Formats: sequence, C-alpha cells, structure tokens
Amino acid sequence: MRRRALVVGLAVAAVAVIAGGSLLLLLARAQGSPERLQARKGRLVAVDAQRLGEDAISSIDALTLRSSTGLTVHARVRVPREERPPYAGVALLGGVKRGSRIVTTPGLDVIARSAVLVALDYPLKPSRNPWKSLEALTLMLRLRPAAFDTVAAALLLLDYLETRADVARDRMFLVGGSLGAVAVTVAGGVDPRPAAVVALYGGAALGSLVTHTLEHPDQGVPYAHWQAVTLGYGLAWLLTPLEPARYAGRIAPRPFIMINGEGDTLVPRANVLALFEAARLPKELVWVAGEHVQPSETKLLESVSGLVATRLAARGVLSPR
Repeated sequence: MRRRALVVGLAVAAVAVIAGGSLLLLLARAQGSPERLQARKGRLVAVDAQRLGEDAISSIDALTLRSSTGLTVHARVRVPREERPPYAGVALLGGVKRGSRIVTTPGLDVIARSAVLVALDYPLKPSRNPWKSLEALTLMLRLRPAAFDTVAAALLLLDYLETRADVARDRMFLVGGSLGAVAVTVAGGVDPRPAAVVALYGGAALGSLVTHTLEHPDQGVPYAHWQAVTLGYGLAWLLTPLEPARYAGRIAPRPFIMINGEGDTLVPRANVLALFEAARLPKELVWVAGEHVQPSETKLLESVSGLVATRLAARGVLSPR
C-alpha cells in the first residue's frame, strides 16, 4: 500500500513538474511575441547627438536615444557627406566588443557612401570568460533582460532612422554580424519596417551553437564539454523566446540574406543551415572564403560589405556604387 502511494505521489510530482515547466515555457514564448517586444521598445521620446568628427565620406555623431519605457540606447550614427538624400537607412549590430564603433570601420565605406548607418552599444558587456568567475552569479540574472533589451534597442534604431528627414522610410534595413545576426533576425521578424534583413556569420539552434562556442579554442581557456553543454543549453533555455529560427520565416516576403564563411569554425554549418531552412523565400545564403568575421578584420568586412551592397542594390534598397 505504501509502495503504491509512493508511486502515485511520484507520478503526481512528475506531472506537476512537467506542467509547471510547460507553463513556464509558454510564458517565456509569450515574452517573445511581436506585441511584447514592441511594447518593450516603447516609442522614441528623446535624441541627444554630439559630433565626434568626420572622415573622407561621412560625419559621425554619438547618440543617446531614450524610450518611453525608460530604455536608454547609446549609439553612433554615420551620415554621408557627398551623396544627396534621401539615403537608405541601416540599423547595424556588430560584435559586443566593438559595439557602436563599428560604423567607423573603413570596410563599411561601400555602404556608408549612400546610407545612414546607426549602430548601438550592447546593454551587457561580459568579460572574456564570465562563467569561470564570480561574474557568473550576476550575469545569469542580467543576461535574459539584456537580450530582450538588445532586440528592443534594434527596433528603437529604426524609430530613430524614421525621424530623419534624409532617410527614405521604404529603404531601411537591418544588418547584424555574429551575435548581432541573431538580434536582427528577431527584430526583422517582429517589425515590418525593414525592407531587408542581412545576417552575417549567424546561425540558429542556440543550444548547440552556444555549446560549440564555449568549447572553441578562441575562448582562450575553452570550457570542458560537460560545462559547455550545461551552460549552452541552459542559456538557450533562458533565451527560448529569442531563438532566431522562430522569427526567420516572418521576415518574408522581404528578402533575408545570409552570408557565412566556408571555413568558419565558430558557427557550424548545421547551425547556419538551421537558420536558413527556417526562413522563407525570398532568401539567399552566400558562402564566402575565410574564418569567422571580426569587425577588426577590415579587409574581410569590406569584402562582405561589397556582397551586401551588391545584393541590396539589385533589390532597389541601396543605391548602386
């Protein structure tokens, strides 16, 4: 009798755990709905700009964007000096370390000649190996809201571009590299304004992708396999609402362009294909030679930018150079 009661009790507990987990998963997915992400973005209520300087083709300003929700976004904008408006508008998300400074990268000149480029600083900048230090205690709490804020900030960049009289509203697009590729895929899936979405060196299936990244030699001190699997899939669970494969299909009928490296050891081909297969036509996957792109690798970025510019010009989003 006691054994039967124990079995029944364990069964009830298991059902409760499964039901509770399912409820949490449903609530988590709801947080990633277009309505919730747009609500987190709010509306742009203030813009502070400060001139930083000029280069041969552009003027560059530091920006502080403030939303009605209290969200504050620090960014930089690069505006053409030679071409006549209206320009295309580019909301750009690069790597975490470079942040908004990516707009000044010479490799982007081919796009910057005929487009206003605006890039953000990420709300969270962890150290190189945060999960192997005391920083992990606070990072776990900050990571999820920071990820949602990153998508909201990308949408706020579009709000900013819309306020500019020199930007054509029907020629705004999103470009994201590496981590930014995830953010722009989500942002493009919940916001109909971008005329195109470009993902550079991105992928989907976050659990396996993060696990692979944590084990990669570029980590300096790579994580053991069990640590990488635990952290990778744990983080993916936290970020379930922002799995890019959920949003890629929503970008259609606007173009979704992916550019990835054939020799990229950081983003496995399986993860690249997972994102591409989740998207709907019109979509394009371009393989280029080379390793994982970094904003400091000017020549590689220039080559990738040329591909982006050519394809967007063919679709009428960017002026041909």
